[in-house]
Amino acid sequence: MEGKVLMIGPSNGWLFAQKIFDFSEQRKFLRASGANATELVMALTDEARQRAMLDGERLGFIFLTIHLDDYYPEKPLEEQLSLVKTIFTKQNAVAGVMHPINIPDFFIEGLTAKGIPLAIENLDKDKPCGFAVEELQKLIERHKLAFVLDVQHAFSQDPDMAYAWDLYQMVKPHLCYLHVSGQNDKTAHSLVHLSLNTCKIVEFLGKVLSEKKLPIILEGQYEAIYQLKHEIGFLKDELGFL
Repeated sequence: MEGKVLMIGPSNGWLFAQKIFDFSEQRKFLRASGANATELVMALTDEARQRAMLDGERLGFIFLTIHLDDYYPEKPLEEQLSLVKTIFTKQNAVAGVMHPINIPDFFIEGLTAKGIPLAIENLDKDKPCGFAVEELQKLIERHKLAFVLDVQHAFSQDPDMAYAWDLYQMVKPHLCYLHVSGQNDKTAHSLVHLSLNTCKIVEFLGKVLSEKKLPIILEGQYEAIYQLKHEIGFLKDELGFL
């Protein structure tokens, strides 16, 4: 991996949480941190987020993904499908990831019919489903989906990371990027360099990236540029990337 460029950057959910909706401001923040990738977090019930994604300018990253919201049965199906499609087109997104829980087949089929490249991710131990390897494999095969491996979610299922490796082996042909964070005494969405499970997360990432070059979307909490810059630099150094 030495000498190779790593596509890495954060979810913008933490920027939205700080009421930063101006994409020009988000872009400055992300570029200053060293990010060259990002993931937009949708929320159908948050009008400010929708306006930022629809009415503002493009965020402008080559590797930009969208974390899709759940399906809302009380909202018209076509309205939800059209909103996702419009945001995808506006932001030039490369993939959309969904939590594989309470997603009706017709919603997945409607999104794929509109040309949305869909992926699912594995869920954490607190969810009633969405983590069993066999269950995820069936979903991938039935709908021809891509996959995003959430490393911290996998750790929550098995701190020894045997589950994570089994999952990786199954989804490897479908794997398009990684969700990465850690955990500490305060949160299960910690920056990796501030985590109690840093070694486990970094070791697993090293094994995966030695076999398959994949972008990383960071889901750890950050509030300032220096925090995110430190995280990106830490992971690049640990994993042997430029």
